[in-house]
Amino acid sequence: LDTDCLEVVNLWNSRYDSRSVVAPIFLEIGELTSSFNSFDIHHVVRSVNGPAHICAKHACTIDVTESWIDIVPSFLTSSLLADCSVNALIQ
Repeated sequence: LDTDCLEVVNLWNSRYDSRSVVAPIFLEIGELTSSFNSFDIHHVVRSVNGPAHICAKHACTIDVTESWIDIVPSFLTSSLLADCSVNALIQ
């Protein structure tokens, strides 16, 4: 899992020794992901986490929960296309 929130990464890495209020949540995530071959949380800079950042900003502007099934919301299209283009170049 990639996130641009360094605090989340640090809390994940210290989940066994942490007294944070979110430590139990991270322990439960660890239990749920134990069936995966591997799982870790990594820090990435916000500029490479564009689509997630745009979704988070959008969530701050709405009053009700939104969900999209089989469609890409218009505010996210250009960021996803740019993200796909960059990933295609890397591979």
